[in-house]
Amino acid sequence: MSAPTHATTNRALIFQGPYAMSLGEIEMPAVGPDDVLIRVRAVGICGSDIHGFSGKTGRRAPGMVMGHEIAGEVVEVGAAVRGTAVGQRVAVQPILFCGHCRLCREGRTSLCLNKRMLGVNMGTVGGLSDYVAVPATNVFAFAATVPFAVGSLAEPLAVGESAAAAAGIRAGETVAIVGAGMICLAILLAVKERQPARIFVVDSIDRRLALAAGLGAVPVNFRDTAAVARIRQKTGGHGADATIEAVGASASVATAQQVARDGGRIVLIGNSAKMVEVDMQDIVVRGKSIQGVYCYTNDDFARAVRYLEANEARVAGFVEKEVPPHEAPATFTKLARGELELLRAVVTQE
Repeated sequence: MSAPTHATTNRALIFQGPYAMSLGEIEMPAVGPDDVLIRVRAVGICGSDIHGFSGKTGRRAPGMVMGHEIAGEVVEVGAAVRGTAVGQRVAVQPILFCGHCRLCREGRTSLCLNKRMLGVNMGTVGGLSDYVAVPATNVFAFAATVPFAVGSLAEPLAVGESAAAAAGIRAGETVAIVGAGMICLAILLAVKERQPARIFVVDSIDRRLALAAGLGAVPVNFRDTAAVARIRQKTGGHGADATIEAVGASASVATAQQVARDGGRIVLIGNSAKMVEVDMQDIVVRGKSIQGVYCYTNDDFARAVRYLEANEARVAGFVEKEVPPHEAPATFTKLARGELELLRAVVTQE
């Protein structure tokens, strides 16, 4: 095991309840033989964190430390760890999977029957802390030239990789993405790598649509009552071969369904509402398929890190605000109240 090169205290932002988060001290995580200890340098504030912080979804429990979009520096490695060294910059794949259950054996580790997710489930310590310890299999090194804040984007980019892979996109196809937030733009980048003929992006926020257009998509404003008709018109009346929905509301799911061609593929990764309406007759009679996708596998994450390294300049602009830990509670509050509209705010520290 490497000699420890870190402090002995672990500060963390502890969620106290809706709109309440305070800086405190928690235990230093134990480092097992297969683990690495990471000094957190950057952690992105995900939309799910904001919803949990506001109490809107109940997905975050008081007393926990949030943050699952983590990048940092390895400061200690367990005795059995090979291929990971102290000083490496790494992004953390936050899903802790058992590796033994039926779904893990099938390679579907994001659906592990025993999974936990850093910063999401109680009993885990997320990235809004000085240090986290994770299995070495969950860390992915990236180049020393990539800033830590940009490295924290590996997690949302991995969501994009997973969604694009699930949609089975082939070169020359037409794709529609419903939503243009951080996750939707990550999907757009992953879809582009598969060389479709055209990508439509549907959203209601002009700034996001402009960003999508700048990345090569055809923007369609959701507020346009003829949005679906416009997409169908531009596809010869057929619709998109694949649609990916990343909002999780009834209206956006309906749009994704309506723009899919007969026999088209619909991938749902949005998770805002627990229940949404689906037009079953349209699905059955027109032979459309629906697939839900949750997060990513290690392979998806590895592809995201490689993409990030090769396209740093393209993705760096997604980080629109960096804040130190002591300013994070105020930033969470502004985001939750709609006073800030950012692709990604990142909590960073030296």
